[in-house]
Amino acid sequence: MWFLYNRHTFGNFGINSILYRPQKITNKNHIYIGDHVSFDKDLRMEAICTKGNQTFSPHLEIGSYTHAEQRCQIFCANSVSIGNHVIISSDVFITDVSHEYSNIKLDILEQPLSVGSTVIGDYCFIGTGVKIIKPVHIGEHVIIGANTVIHQNIPSYCIVAGNPAHIIKKYNFQTGKWEPVHMQEIT
Repeated sequence: MWFLYNRHTFGNFGINSILYRPQKITNKNHIYIGDHVSFDKDLRMEAICTKGNQTFSPHLEIGSYTHAEQRCQIFCANSVSIGNHVIISSDVFITDVSHEYSNIKLDILEQPLSVGSTVIGDYCFIGTGVKIIKPVHIGEHVIIGANTVIHQNIPSYCIVAGNPAHIIKKYNFQTGKWEPVHMQEIT
């Protein structure tokens, strides 16, 4: 079942955009959805405004013509920006926060959040089960293989896979082809 929201409850809710139910979405006024966006069922999209004594001003933005399969989870306390024409496969996790763990006398959920900014460029493909677990910048036209764990920046026009992610191919504009590279470390 799908549901058309009152556009005024979101920071922006573009034309012909659909979020299928069931879902959990918090603090919609901090979420900006472009035109022709669709998210399949079991979406969890949270703009985090407070955690313990911390307060945040989240800005979660989804570009136009972006589509996500089922069970997508996006958490934002500062800034998450997902570009235009991005395809997000099932069971993907995207965040701009991580839990601190320096005080061993406290449960990890009682410790403060460390926040940053996560950017996913236009025309990216994010495979099934990908986890983007730290604030990172992912360039344009990046293909991320299934079950890859992203914890550092990815340049544009790359194919990455693994845990941790490694560049396995780059697009060569001179030949017009994706060309293999020997398990290049991401720097």
